[in-house]
Amino acid sequence: MGPTSNLSVTRAVGAAMEHTDRILFSPFDVSKWFILGFSAFLASLGSGGFGGNWANWGGRNEALAQEALDWIRGHLALVIALGILFFLFLLALGLLMGWLAGRGDFMFLDGVVRNRAEVREPWRRFRSLGNRLFVYRFLAGLAVLGLFLVLGLLAAGLFWWTFHRGGVLPWGLVALLGFAFLAVLVGTVLFFQVLHDFAVPVMYRLEVGPSEALALLREEVLPGRGWDLARFYLLKLLMGIGAGILVFIAGCLTCCLGFLPYLSSVLTLPVSVFFRTYSLDLLAQADPQWDLLAGGAEASISATPVEAQE
Repeated sequence: MGPTSNLSVTRAVGAAMEHTDRILFSPFDVSKWFILGFSAFLASLGSGGFGGNWANWGGRNEALAQEALDWIRGHLALVIALGILFFLFLLALGLLMGWLAGRGDFMFLDGVVRNRAEVREPWRRFRSLGNRLFVYRFLAGLAVLGLFLVLGLLAAGLFWWTFHRGGVLPWGLVALLGFAFLAVLVGTVLFFQVLHDFAVPVMYRLEVGPSEALALLREEVLPGRGWDLARFYLLKLLMGIGAGILVFIAGCLTCCLGFLPYLSSVLTLPVSVFFRTYSLDLLAQADPQWDLLAGGAEASISATPVEAQE
């Protein structure tokens, strides 16, 4: 094994553009876009979220708001039951999306590596790897949630203790708590990014679990490349902002059709392929044995007879 000492993020950008052109435009095949876009849609489910817009209530709606509050007080048990059901529904929906995303990550990666558009066979072949990735992400998410909960309880306890003593929490301690929350947040984002960008290709190549893939990266690929990784993600962040602006403009120009689920994945497929191959080229620079794109179909794992028949 002979890893490269310095990695070029600009070379990775150029290589990603070339691979995107080769996969999607040479030649252009609209059916390939729709099929490969479906895998990209499944993979994107793991990064989705819920959001909403809050209305600004005016003074004329105060009476209506008071009536709503009175109704809630009178039907508190029903409201709590509906809230629990809604929470369970969101939890089940989140688990389903995470499970689909685990399988979709490998299906999309396989389509990019092998330059093909297929759904049925990769769906069966990557059942085991997809499930292992889903379980690992779920457990890691629980660990992060527990860490945030500990920090939140610590902060609440300090504020409560200071308030009842008639004092004010020192700004230095407030800043320290804020830094701790920010550090956990940034570390979590970076961890899941490394898992997606580099561990998933290693899992795909060797057919190993997430823990084994991360351990291999930590021992053989990432040591001494902290600055390269920082430059990679800084450039990825800047390109992601630019791509987000272009995607928003494209969605508006298509009369918001570009914002619809699945269809948006098809229309923005060049962006998805570009960012997928961007990390693959950097991994190949780290060590030629991880050059999945050079090997094409031979770089992927082979389907076992049992999984192919399930």
